[in-house]
Amino acid sequence: MNKKIIKSVYIYRESKLPHNGWIQSCFNCYIFTAKNILFRTHTNSNMIYEFNVFLCPLCQRDLIKKKEKENVLLNMKFQNKCHKYIKKNYNF
Repeated sequence: MNKKIIKSVYIYRESKLPHNGWIQSCFNCYIFTAKNILFRTHTNSNMIYEFNVFLCPLCQRDLIKKKEKENVLLNMKFQNKCHKYIKKNYNF
């Protein structure tokens, strides 16, 4: 029986902050934040990838509200942006 290895991948915008720091730029609006959300998991034969996206509290609030049509469109754009980033940097 093979044990699967979990690899956490953090997605954020480029900034002058250190790449391995706990504060990064929000993937949506570039504001510095320590908050991130689990966006997606992907399983290969022996690896489980957890894609965590840095998202500031304001963007989280705007994207989670689903009552208004605007927020649904914002959420769809954000998800497409994340999927494109994952597809570009990881060949799944």
